[in-house]
Order: sequence, then structure tokens, then C-alpha cells
Amino acid sequence: MDICLQEIVEAVARDAHSGASDMVINVAKSIISLSDEDFASLTTLDWKEFSIELHKAKPSIATIFNLANAIMLVSEQETYDINNIRNIIVNIIEQERSSVELIANIAGRIIDADHIITSSYSSTVGAALSSIASRKSLSVTVAESLPGGEGRQFAMKLQEMGISAEIIPDSNIFARMSDADCILTGADSLTPLGLVNKVGTRALAEAAYCFDLPAYAMCGQSKATPMRLSEMVVTEQPISDNLCERSQLFEATPLDRFTFIIMEDGLLTPDQTLNMLENREMAKVWDSLIY
Repeated sequence: MDICLQEIVEAVARDAHSGASDMVINVAKSIISLSDEDFASLTTLDWKEFSIELHKAKPSIATIFNLANAIMLVSEQETYDINNIRNIIVNIIEQERSSVELIANIAGRIIDADHIITSSYSSTVGAALSSIASRKSLSVTVAESLPGGEGRQFAMKLQEMGISAEIIPDSNIFARMSDADCILTGADSLTPLGLVNKVGTRALAEAAYCFDLPAYAMCGQSKATPMRLSEMVVTEQPISDNLCERSQLFEATPLDRFTFIIMEDGLLTPDQTLNMLENREMAKVWDSLIY
């Protein structure tokens, strides 16, 4: 693989702090910042190798896979045109930058609630809550989202935005649900196996299901993929003989536990979401790769 592309892959592999959206924008910017001379020297084989290694660098990140898949589809075309690669990369950056605002505006228009429960930290959910709060009184309950505790940070962020918020232990989700109007969550990825997000998301959705409340999930198209991504991040820490502590960071929630998935172009039911995922175009190379 070309050395310039290899450096991009290595930077992605080292990135342990960026969110999925920021990560794919950083990669896309790195690609289009290549000089015209470097870009012109890249072959279809370089792009194919790059796409595979890029996905392997972050096998659980849907935005990175979708970028790799888009490049691979162009590389598999009989007539290779360097401008098609550039155009795809530029479009991905533009779509990613506009995604949060589009989704938040839709959620702000269709969610009519006085009390919403959420968990973890999501900039997209924050933008939607801000939109809702701009037209009516709103209170938000945020589950603390252990083991990372991102929910506490999110609740404080909402308070800074002027939105009434409270923090609850994750174990109190069911107890608090009787006072809520709906739940709202973000997503790290959307696959046929379910919506993947921080642990605690499924408890949130199951509680809403038990109380017959609407359950909304917000997810950009860049996070939707028909590809089965790698397993969730799990750690095990020995405490003493025959005793260890197990911690899982992400989990998949079945799509049928959500009322609607809110995306850039509107609302999708679980069945419509599955149909959308199944109709996504996939490069041929992924069929031969096993992870």
C-alpha cells in the first residue's frame, strides 16, 4: 500500500478519543489533503488495500467502514476515475457536517414531550433536546451510563444549555420511566442485528417498551451499514482467585424495540430500517473477508 495511505491508516488505528463522526471527517480530510501528484500516483490496488486496512484499523466503527466501502466501490469499477474518489470524499465530509443539524431539526419537530429520558453522551441528542426546549418547557432525565459515566457529563452539558436535567443511576431507569413521555437515544452504528450504542441503551429501550412509551433513536446515514461489525468492547479484570470483574462498553438493541429511527431524510420504522440496510450497495471484496 502507498506510504501516504499507510500513514492515514496508522493515524486512525492510534485514535482512541475521537467520536465516529469526527473520526471519519479526519480521515476524509487527510485523503483530500494529499497533493495532486500523490493522488495521481495511486492505483486501484492502492485504494483497495487502503480500504481493507482502514476497516481493520477500526472494525467496530460504522462510519469508517462506510467510507472504506465507498472507496472500494469506485475501485471495483471497470473504468477508474480519480475524480470519483475525490468527489465521494468531499460529499462524505459535507454530509457528515450537516447530519446533526438535519436529524436534530426533525426530532425537534416531531417529538412532543415534556419529560424525556436518555443515557450516555450524544451531541446529536443534545442538539435535538435543545430544539425541543426552544419551543416548550422540557425536563430531561439522564442515566449516568457506567462504566464510563458519560451521562453525568451530558446532564451537566444540558444544564449549561439551560435545559432542566437530572442524573439517575442506571438501575433506576425502570423506576423513573413511569413519569416520562418518551426516550431518546443516539447510536454508534445501525446494523440488521440492532442499534449499537453505549451499554444501558437496551435497558432504556426495554423500559420504554414495558411502559408502552415511544422510543426514538437518532442515527445518521453514515452510521448505517448492512455489515456485521466486530463484537462489543469487553474487559475482564481479575480481582482475586476465582473472582473477576467484567465490563462491556457497547451493546446492540433490537430494532423492534424502537418506535422510529430518526435519520437525515425523516422517520423510519424498524421494518423500513431493515429494508434500507438490506438495499445498501456493498463492494464485492467484503464477501471474502472474515473477521
